[in-house]
Order: sequence, then structure tokens, then C-alpha cells
Amino acid sequence: MTGTTSAPTRQVVALFNASDDTVEMAQRMLDASGFCCLVGCHFADLKKGRVDFARYLELHEPEVVIFDITPPYIENWRFFKTLRDGKAMEGRGLVLTTTNKKRLDETVGMDSEAFEIVGKPYDLEQIKNAIAAARKQARGVMGATGV
Repeated sequence: MTGTTSAPTRQVVALFNASDDTVEMAQRMLDASGFCCLVGCHFADLKKGRVDFARYLELHEPEVVIFDITPPYIENWRFFKTLRDGKAMEGRGLVLTTTNKKRLDETVGMDSEAFEIVGKPYDLEQIKNAIAAARKQARGVMGATGV
């Protein structure tokens, strides 16, 4: 076939997390929905320098990046902010998740805007909506800057 395609391309989403259970849950939910292609690695591998964040994003080109913030909250929050504010995140959407939003917010002293993910059936819809909103925002930013 030439010209247009009938099926939309699945978007790439990167997930940086602390728990294999979180990845498995997210992978099952998102793959089953056909919503996106999920790539990612452990947040600790970024912190320890085992994975180069900028190179990883360059290799996989995710439109949206999900960070799962876990204890120790303050340490992981600070590292997350360093990554979030870096050049590699320019033009990409961002979604934050955690398993204890109340505790994360208390620790960082503000509304983290993270989604609390606990494996409930509504989590999939919540994640999909957050990814769609982040994707839309990233495309708006890219369009406004001409990138």
C-alpha cells in the first residue's frame, strides 16, 4: 500500500521504575490495550550510572516518559528533578506515578501531581489518560518552539 495507513502507529513510552512488579503490571495493561509500546529500566540503574538517561531516550525516542517515584522519596525526587530538567526531556511528555501519593507529597512539601498506582482496574484508564495528556502537551510545546 502507498499513501496513508489505516492503523495509527503505537507510540513509545519509557518507564523508569523501582519494581519489576510495576513494570509487569504496566506492560500487561498497556500491551493489552494496544495503546503504546513500553520500554524502560530501573530508576536505580539511572542513579548508579549503569544506564545513560540521555542516550537511552535518544535510542528509543519515547514521546512520553513515566517516572515511578518510590522510597526514599526525597532522594528519588531530587534525582527525578535533575532528569526532568535536563535537555534530554525537552519536547517529551511526563507522567509521574507512585504507590503512596500522600507520603510522596508530604515528603516533597507540595503536590507532586503523581498518579497513585496500586493495581486496581481503573489504573489503566488513569495511566492512558495521563499519557495522552502528556503527549498532547509535548506536541504543543514542540509545535510552539518549531522543533
